[in-house]
Amino acid sequence: MLEIGVGNLTDIGKRRKTNEDYYGFFKLGADEVLAVVADGVGGHASGEIASRMAVEMIQKVYAEERGEKGILSGLKAAFEVANFTILQKSLDQEELHGMGTTATALVLKEYEAFVGHMGDSRAYLFRDSTVLQLTKDHSVVNRLMEQGLLSREEANRHPQRNVIYKTLGLNMDADLQLLGPIPVSANDIFLLCSDGLTNLVADQEILEAVKRESPQHACENLIQLANQRGGHDNITVQILKVAGLKNDSKSLLERKKLLFIFMFILAILLFLNGLFLIGPEALEKIRMAVEGIWIKIPFLHSILN
Repeated sequence: MLEIGVGNLTDIGKRRKTNEDYYGFFKLGADEVLAVVADGVGGHASGEIASRMAVEMIQKVYAEERGEKGILSGLKAAFEVANFTILQKSLDQEELHGMGTTATALVLKEYEAFVGHMGDSRAYLFRDSTVLQLTKDHSVVNRLMEQGLLSREEANRHPQRNVIYKTLGLNMDADLQLLGPIPVSANDIFLLCSDGLTNLVADQEILEAVKRESPQHACENLIQLANQRGGHDNITVQILKVAGLKNDSKSLLERKKLLFIFMFILAILLFLNGLFLIGPEALEKIRMAVEGIWIKIPFLHSILN
């Protein structure tokens, strides 16, 4: 049985006239929850409409599709339908032309986590004193960093740091990032947020807040901190803290099998990469693979003890 503590909050910030962020938290069963954060773009009221549509459509489609297609396929279908629906509405109504939204969705089911993502909102996993950004920022400056053309410090000051190249509703293709299954351990903390938080609050500061406070108080204090530093954008935070997991011999065996399969596939991928010249795409795959191993190291320790 999955036991979690949940906190969530959104705030207009100090500079914006409207809040174009939107979030949703949905309990889909005794052992499954879905959390979504979206950050609308397009100006006027269109970003606000797009983000609300994304959250509502992702929840609706995922709830319908997950049983038959599985979790990752269900998330993919949900993002694709949300993308088409938002795009169609923007084409049908001239005043909404060009609207879009980021979307980051987290599913926790039993002992595993899954993520679907487009844009520069983020999903984090905080485990013990480790901070792991699960999602990739689909932004221009992040792409330049990956190519070695910008340092992180330069990216933080870059005039195009808020320009993103993947959103729901602007193109026919919903090319999303999918992650999972990620084994979940007791006391893991997952956080979803819009860039209104991460542009002003460092990862280490977020870690300290989520470890020190209850999920709801952490949301409130992180948003307060972002506003104290200017509140340049809307700010949205969702925190899910895994309070406990009921471990039995069957579930433990299934998790061991999952870890073995993951390590076997990873070894094959790294071997195949070694047969070819290592280009930027291969390096990115290796980086993601290493991050995946990092997630699972504490889990490996727990099952060997």
